[in-house]
Amino acid sequence: MKRMTVVLLISALVILLAAGLSLAQELTADQILDKMDEVSDQVNAGSLIAKVRFDISHADGTTTSKVFGTLARPGKSLICFLAPEDEAGSIFLTVEDEDGTKRMWIYLPLLGTPKELVSEEERSGSFAGSSLSYEDIGSQDRRDDYDATLTGTEELTIGDLTRTAYVLESTAKPDADVDEIRTVMWVDSEYFILLKLEGYNELDNLDSTMEVRSLTEFEDRLTADVIVSQDLEEGITTTITFLGRWRPDEEIPDDVFDPANLPSFVPSAWGLTVED
Repeated sequence: MKRMTVVLLISALVILLAAGLSLAQELTADQILDKMDEVSDQVNAGSLIAKVRFDISHADGTTTSKVFGTLARPGKSLICFLAPEDEAGSIFLTVEDEDGTKRMWIYLPLLGTPKELVSEEERSGSFAGSSLSYEDIGSQDRRDDYDATLTGTEELTIGDLTRTAYVLESTAKPDADVDEIRTVMWVDSEYFILLKLEGYNELDNLDSTMEVRSLTEFEDRLTADVIVSQDLEEGITTTITFLGRWRPDEEIPDDVFDPANLPSFVPSAWGLTVED
């Protein structure tokens, strides 16, 4: 999404879960964002494993499909490529330091050594050729760069469900270094999950979108099942489908998220295989 500050994958993709609150309550934009953070914190309180498929359509009409396994713990996430075969074993790792700084590494089996993504150029690169960047996948707090305002509510139809959503408009702060100067997001008024997002560039033209296309339940809570992301400038559309998500029997140990251990990571040990 061209560095759009998405509240999604694996923290963002995996943690679209919820706790309810009545729409009758008067809430400000910041309070709604606080509720979204609470939802994220609740799910991130424990270990979570998921399998995700990206179906990517490019501007030249070509399409690709990729399958990933993800492991997540508070402040840590690991995404392992399962398919296609020539990319299997590649890993993207995000770890949040004690001061809140997010560090990112990419591991490619052919290189044999994890590489930390430090520069803005590296972090803004396309993740697996999709409409999402490494920065999007790693996630960041959009309130660092934007001021949000609640503009009202709107009914959204998602599959066979009709959801009432808060509509929040965020404008970039004067000193913010962002590609999109304005974003509009639709947040479920009961479960406080992101349902839709639009990003506008410096000319105020629509630049990127994200939309939940299917909802399901996980642990008796509403969660996104299919998400479509578009980078309109690059002409790339990514459909993100969750193939499964589960809690491991025991907490994922810290050493799994150690960059030095990425070459020895075995996806099947965590129930992650190419087969559905």
